[in-house]
Amino acid sequence: MASLHCVAISDTHNRAEQVRIPDGHLLLHGGDLTMQGSPAELERAARWLGTLRHRFRAVVAIPGNHDFGIETSPQANVDLFREHGVDLLIDAPLIVEGLRVYGSPWQPWFYDWAYNFPRDDDGALARSTWAAIPPDTELLITHGPPHGILDKTFGGEDTRVGCPYLLDAVRNLARLQVHLFGHIHEAYGQERRGDTLFVNASTCDRERYAPVQPPIEFDLTAPDHA
Repeated sequence: MASLHCVAISDTHNRAEQVRIPDGHLLLHGGDLTMQGSPAELERAARWLGTLRHRFRAVVAIPGNHDFGIETSPQANVDLFREHGVDLLIDAPLIVEGLRVYGSPWQPWFYDWAYNFPRDDDGALARSTWAAIPPDTELLITHGPPHGILDKTFGGEDTRVGCPYLLDAVRNLARLQVHLFGHIHEAYGQERRGDTLFVNASTCDRERYAPVQPPIEFDLTAPDHA
């Protein structure tokens, strides 16, 4: 079994060019690549990640709630990022260096942004979205956090905004090593629960959207699935 050193970032909002990115095997991005998801912003984000590709075995990213252009034209943007050597996952699995990865951009309704679950369907779309996560997933990348884990906004304990249906799904992933996300800038950090490490890798802070929160590094074990 191989050990993979991962470097995790999220919520860079086209402002991460000056962030020091450590070397590693996998570079992972948890969404909100841009501010509004315009074609120019998406091209800039893809190009920037592409400049880092030679330093990693793979670069994997997902969209977030600011990335409207990806929600509007998903395949065109998957192709754009692929041109720069980046795997952009939109409710999709990927095997990287033997590791089973799944990426999804969704979160509970959060103002009027992209990839929002509706507020009036009693969780139907959320449940069906998370049910698509393969049960053997070892690394899960979602933009939004699960409820109660690194999801507390600046308003206090009663303002946790993570998805309860995602929490239910994660609890059923027996082989999950790491769940990476972002979205809530002020909840940056990591927390271990049982065998799973939860990582909120938001790069920008909440107050100024300044890219001052450093990448989070961790190791994963990639079993031989052959």
